[in-house]
Amino acid sequence: MRLDFSSIPLRNRAFSDKPMTFIDKLPKEILSAILDVVAIETGNRSAREYWQQSQLQGLLLHAAQRSPIWKKRIGTLKAKGMRLSDLPVQSRADAVRQVESEGSLVKASETSRITKHSTSGSTGTPVPFFVTQRNGNYNSVRSLAQFFMEGLDLSLNRTRVRSTRVPSENGFIVKRHDGWAGALDGFLRTGLNKHVDYFRPNLDALCRELLKDPMGYVVAQPRVVEALFDHAGIEFFRTGGAAMLVPIAETLHPSLRDAFVSAGIPVRANYSCEEAALVASECETVAEHYHVATSNVLVEVVEAEVSARTGTRVGRILVTNLHSHATPFIRYDVGDVGTLLECCPCGHDGPVLSHIYGRAKSFVKHADGTETMFFLRGKEVTAIARLDEYRIRQTGFQNIVVEIGGRDQLSAVETSGLTALIKEHAGEEFAVEIKSTPQINWGHSVKRLGFACEI
Repeated sequence: MRLDFSSIPLRNRAFSDKPMTFIDKLPKEILSAILDVVAIETGNRSAREYWQQSQLQGLLLHAAQRSPIWKKRIGTLKAKGMRLSDLPVQSRADAVRQVESEGSLVKASETSRITKHSTSGSTGTPVPFFVTQRNGNYNSVRSLAQFFMEGLDLSLNRTRVRSTRVPSENGFIVKRHDGWAGALDGFLRTGLNKHVDYFRPNLDALCRELLKDPMGYVVAQPRVVEALFDHAGIEFFRTGGAAMLVPIAETLHPSLRDAFVSAGIPVRANYSCEEAALVASECETVAEHYHVATSNVLVEVVEAEVSARTGTRVGRILVTNLHSHATPFIRYDVGDVGTLLECCPCGHDGPVLSHIYGRAKSFVKHADGTETMFFLRGKEVTAIARLDEYRIRQTGFQNIVVEIGGRDQLSAVETSGLTALIKEHAGEEFAVEIKSTPQINWGHSVKRLGFACEI
């Protein structure tokens, strides 16, 4: 991005004969941290890997000293000088057991704040974990660093559209804030931060609201993007000033991605998990190739096998969060599969993930051990039945449950149509149960995935 301080008031004291203090302390610290992140992720590879190994050794020593569970996992090998591959894979159950029996491995007196979080539970039992204030600070800095690395314009608006449970007029609530860059607001020129929380929205009214301000960076779950696209077309996003689409929580359907790219609106997804935050960011030039956030994580792909779905060699994705001192995530199995490359075709000299598939989120599991992609667009469901929301869950090797929200009951024609649709996408061997309900009980889940495999 182009730096421009023409509208920023500089301190008079900066022109004294004392050391320069043009910039206040906090934005100076944030800018310095951003430069550190950019240096790690775009700089010399050998220096980066040396830094990562130093961070890893410190994390392993910390875990071994403060946790009997981690000391046992590390075994008789010394944490200092240990290779990552020497350690066992950490499962969700392992993480839950450590947190429930030992709590946080960082004491409250050692940091400004420790908070307890939990995964959404969208694909099973929620995983509790602790994070320090340093985790939050890093995540904020890393988010901003992406804009600097890509040379993106911070003066554009940011429009965040997300699902809520609060009924309101026209089905949505709007909040506006000046700036979305945290401590850099007021120092750098940043756009409007607009949050739209929706629940059973009137799409005409929602479209009118979104057109009141240039959309800029649109951060939204694919299902609401799809609903707006089907309702108003791609021209709505183009004339509304959408500069980039950032899909979250679920994968954007390939046809939707193509429509946005063809309209000159780039799509830039992130690959992340709640336990470790950002894992990788989609390449600017090579679609569906994700540059690993090497200032945050180490990534491995293990037990690779050729996928019958893609013909590509994929394996389980393991993530090590280099900053996870309160609750260590070391060789943590996130439940997804993918391919790990040494570098990106774009020329980026760092590890890259591709062919990422959410094993528990995107695939139907069959009794013979095979898995097939389940990619159903919302308009296929709404073409059969009127609804407010839907959820599809695979509950057994031959069982799929479809919940239709906003309906007390469905007609025989709607039920048979939905059953046929699910069998078309999943397979004829499945017994499909269709349930109507005034409101779907999403439980702990904030992601509200349209489909999830629960086995």
